[in-house]
Amino acid sequence: MTMAQASSPPVLTPHKITRSYSEQVAELRAIKDKCIGHLQNKEEWVEKGILGSILQALQGSAPSHVLTEEDSVRLLCLELLASISGGGPQFLNPLHAVDVVTTVLSYISLAHQNSPRVVLTALRIIRNMTEATSVALPGHDDLNRLADALFRPEHLESFHAILTQPSADSVIQEQKRLVLSSIARLCNKEEHQNVLADSGVLDVLATILASFIVARGEVIPGAEMVAETDGLADMIPAPAPRGASLALTLEAISAIICNSKLRCCMFVLSPAILAVLPLIDFTPASAEPRAPGAGGAAGKSHGAMDYLLPLMPGSQSRSSSQVAQLPPSSLSRNASSDRRSQTYKFTGLDPASEDSDADNLESPVVPWLLNLVRKTSGLERVAAASVLTSLFKANLTRLDREQELAYLLVPILCNLIRDHMKEIPPSIYTTTFIDSDTEKDWAILEKTPEVLARLVGGSEILQKSAHECGVIKTTAKLLKDAYELLASPLIPSPWTAFPRQSMVSEGSPPSCQLGPPGPVPLYIHRIRMRYSALTLVAGMCSSREDYRKELASQELVPFIVESLAVRPGKPQNRKGKSASKKEGKDGAERLAYGQNPTSVILAACHALRCLGRSVSILRTTFLDHDVWQPVYKLMKHPDLEVQIAACSVVINLLASSSPMVEPLLQAGISKILCEQAHSHEPGLRLNAVWALKHLILEVDNSRKKQLLEELEPGWLIQLISDDTSEEGAPYTRPRRSMDADEDEDMDAETTEEEEPHLWTWRGMDGNPRRINSPRMQKAKEKLEMLRKADLNPARKARNDMIAIQEQALGFIQNFIMNPNTPQDQTELVDYLFSELGENRLFGILANKLKVRVVGAFGRKYSKGRDTLALYPQAKIIMAITFILVHIAASIPRHRQLVIAQTELLKLLGGNLDNESVDVRRGLCHLFENLSVLEDDEDRQPCAQRASELAKLGVLSKLEGLETNDADLYVRERAKAAVAQFKTPAMA
Repeated sequence: MTMAQASSPPVLTPHKITRSYSEQVAELRAIKDKCIGHLQNKEEWVEKGILGSILQALQGSAPSHVLTEEDSVRLLCLELLASISGGGPQFLNPLHAVDVVTTVLSYISLAHQNSPRVVLTALRIIRNMTEATSVALPGHDDLNRLADALFRPEHLESFHAILTQPSADSVIQEQKRLVLSSIARLCNKEEHQNVLADSGVLDVLATILASFIVARGEVIPGAEMVAETDGLADMIPAPAPRGASLALTLEAISAIICNSKLRCCMFVLSPAILAVLPLIDFTPASAEPRAPGAGGAAGKSHGAMDYLLPLMPGSQSRSSSQVAQLPPSSLSRNASSDRRSQTYKFTGLDPASEDSDADNLESPVVPWLLNLVRKTSGLERVAAASVLTSLFKANLTRLDREQELAYLLVPILCNLIRDHMKEIPPSIYTTTFIDSDTEKDWAILEKTPEVLARLVGGSEILQKSAHECGVIKTTAKLLKDAYELLASPLIPSPWTAFPRQSMVSEGSPPSCQLGPPGPVPLYIHRIRMRYSALTLVAGMCSSREDYRKELASQELVPFIVESLAVRPGKPQNRKGKSASKKEGKDGAERLAYGQNPTSVILAACHALRCLGRSVSILRTTFLDHDVWQPVYKLMKHPDLEVQIAACSVVINLLASSSPMVEPLLQAGISKILCEQAHSHEPGLRLNAVWALKHLILEVDNSRKKQLLEELEPGWLIQLISDDTSEEGAPYTRPRRSMDADEDEDMDAETTEEEEPHLWTWRGMDGNPRRINSPRMQKAKEKLEMLRKADLNPARKARNDMIAIQEQALGFIQNFIMNPNTPQDQTELVDYLFSELGENRLFGILANKLKVRVVGAFGRKYSKGRDTLALYPQAKIIMAITFILVHIAASIPRHRQLVIAQTELLKLLGGNLDNESVDVRRGLCHLFENLSVLEDDEDRQPCAQRASELAKLGVLSKLEGLETNDADLYVRERAKAAVAQFKTPAMA
């Protein structure tokens, strides 16, 4: 190691080589003392190349649990790195240049062999680098780089070891807090969430949470006896020690389980949670005053935790008479699934494949979390609400629990936001450091709107509750405050009587070159508030038209539009923008509004997408603010995720009657969409085809033909083909994306031959009692079923392909519909047949209506394996039906072509009893069109068509629908079709 005793200022003297550890300790301590709290000294030492010397000293040292002299050198090196890494974003570039992360993580991966203080300091370096990265300007803020390095198997084993240490020592507790913080801050990718769950870290976090349940005295009475029976007695932990952080524990759990039913179930079925919160009957002592329970509760899932919650309005007791008044459980489950899947759906999980209610009882952790939200405050309250929201979105709560959340949770979150919306004093505008109370207030304000947005998204009941709490005006204020002018976003250089000259020359290595300084704390807070407020805008306008209009009336669209730009300007209307450009202010003022990271741009796209579902907003507010222009620019953004999000906005901008179709066409949107429809990225391909489906409906015949040529007929055939058809299917590869109507993570397959890796649930842990416990066996079977649904790549790929096929079929439907004259429709149908081939097209449509049998892991052929029958989905049947409806609405020649497709019509006729009312309606419409009499010359062909359909059994099925169908529209359509069969009338 080449260092010398620091003077004032410290000077690195390469010619002097220290030989003893004691001398190195003295030198390092002197340098550390000079650097701590002195930014300029840190910068000078880095520019002199001290990082290389430190890393050289840290590498190749043997670990030791006892702090030796050599360990003291390493500890001081790590402490010096901790000081430098805590200096701000400008130190990130040189730290990464010497690969500090890899070296530091090597000390964490050997946590059981290193001194606790060494491990603690290494964790502090990771914490500091995470913090510096999170506040860095765009381009230097890639947290995924740290996460990819951190969440590897060797490091996760160390995390597991650190978190399971029984010691209450302050150093150990600080280690745990830093690990929890790293998980909470860095775990936001599905691959990281899955590896943390599979490695047993999620189970450890659940055990830590259980220790808080024990410490609070809230273990369910009788839990010990049940745990003994199930072999879980050893999983009831000791009470949480002093210094343990409930908020960080909940934040880490929330980060891992978010947006996955599998991971949510792994949490609620964790052995420690099952041990302290078993699902058992509970009867309070008769002499004990009974706390009113949650109203309208359903059946067996009631237990002790529900007695901690207040009585809901209109409810009286948990008597059996109340239970009898509830709708059937299967209906409740389906309604709940449909309601919640509007915003967050878990990939690969079919509603029909969910457990029966007997196996899907709500865990007592749900009411416990709800009570925790009510009893705690601050970050603990926000984190508990976040975990509870994930469980609610995963359909792991009772149906009636939604009403409880509307009364108990939503108002708390709304009040939490309002209570922390405080005036910011001018003294904070340029300050480099803020006090702990302000930091805590800002953290709560940044996190709570995002939790509330996830909670209310897709639920009209919860949105109504939030609306009654005045959340729309609150959201408007949050977003507008986030765009208040900030004179100086960057941290100013500290004043000194002797300004320091940079020592970096043109040939200096990257490890000596500092990066750009970080912004002031207020700037970071406002950027985070932009993201948080935008997510709440999207959450509140995902369902109801009146809420969309109310949000638009708050004049939020200019702020959302500016959020689409990396360098936003002052949010203003079109007239204001024109005036700014004339005065030359626009470019200069943009510097004062900072830079929007990708997360803000994506959130803005999501907000516009939801607002764009309103036709009136499309025609007025969006047009007034030229929303299409910044969105169009984002279609060419280098980030694929931004392209997908922008394309999802374009879907609505190209919807029927949108005034922005023509300007987008003139800008060249059709070429971009056709290129993106050829993308290997399924999310982008889906949104592009969806947008083209809307666009093709709005243009004349010549443009329709031009669009089909740009898309390429051969590619359209591939898009609508089955993955096992002779035409083949588009290649897919893994990716993460959001489609245009649902917030869904979609991960495509690499190959259908790939099987999910063998998985062993750590919850069993070889314990004979657990292995033989019916409750634990049931939990294991449930997790295995969910793993197949959630992680099977073949199943995910099928879901992706079905979504794309649906939109591609819709493109064909819209291509041949909405003509100005009947001759136009005839021309379009003939053109479609000439480009795609009528036999080829009808053959593909017929294949898509057949039941397919595949192996358990997606193989078409399976020997000695379980097989899976894949039935055609209702949305695909509907798309095919309406293509034929429009072909049959053309001329008799086209109806004859359709009637000649015996196999296709037979398959469609078999769906006249389909459970989807939309399918039955569409098929009635089709068969009515096929029996239409065009003119006198068409009488014989018309009779022949009716005869063919009668032979296929269509007439008898229509007569059954005419009298027996539950839907009035289907009965009327069937009646008209039967009458048309028996007495053909001219169109």
